[in-house]
Amino acid sequence: MGMGYLATHWRGQQPLTRAFWVNGLAVRLVVYAALALLTSAQPLPKAFMFVAIAVDLIVMVWQSVGYFRTAEHGLSGSSSMLPLWGGIVALIVAVAVMLSQWWGLVLAANAPPPDELYSAKMDRIRAAQYELSVDDAQQAVRFKGELTHGVTKRMSALLTKYPDLSAVHLDSPGGNIFEARGVAKLIVSAGLDTHVVQTCSSACTIIFMAGSKRTAHPDARLGFHGYALMDAARLPQFDVKAEQDRDRRFFVAQGVSDVFAARIYDRPNRDIWFPSRAELLDGNVLTQGP
Repeated sequence: MGMGYLATHWRGQQPLTRAFWVNGLAVRLVVYAALALLTSAQPLPKAFMFVAIAVDLIVMVWQSVGYFRTAEHGLSGSSSMLPLWGGIVALIVAVAVMLSQWWGLVLAANAPPPDELYSAKMDRIRAAQYELSVDDAQQAVRFKGELTHGVTKRMSALLTKYPDLSAVHLDSPGGNIFEARGVAKLIVSAGLDTHVVQTCSSACTIIFMAGSKRTAHPDARLGFHGYALMDAARLPQFDVKAEQDRDRRFFVAQGVSDVFAARIYDRPNRDIWFPSRAELLDGNVLTQGP
């Protein structure tokens, strides 16, 4: 449509049938289709929403004013009010549809992000329970927090990315023994040393024992107790004593004395044994002094 065409409709100088069927209905259907297409895009940029609503409003005003001016010109030569009333009814319907589409645009522009996958959500929740980072100055991996599902996978990726690391620094109350075993295998395979920063208890001690050299801060503590597997009821084939014996054998294979290894699971899970530094050195849990 040229500017002259737009102007003649605005002034009501076009035939009534064209003003209604072409400039009114046909143009409105095109606008509706365009708005529906925009609404399907989620999230819709807010700038697009405002521009679309503004353009739609301008088109509606142009259509309505032009049509009613054309209808008024026709009334001078006819006594029929049908074009006027028909235009009013059509305008009401058009405005109702227009407002509903505007609301659709608003919703599209404020659409929430796509639902997070359950697996991704669980990974995010678990990852928030610990910190895993690299200390370049000491060429060490720092792990702090609870051992949850996914730790082994992230540790493996970190060791692959930083092949020159030489140690793992631990500060953990424990957690999942299967993840602890996975991390321990990585440490043994890479020949890394382990060091306790503050506390290393329960499943964390499995990781600590994987170190080629095992050290601890003078004020650090290592804690040992028996396993309490909350999922054991759902795993009838799981033998808690057998799992403890398996890890006890790993401790002995890493150089821990038989006397010390015999005591590591004596305390029930609700309690914990923190050996003295002398006991840790005598039992070869620590391979070096302060």
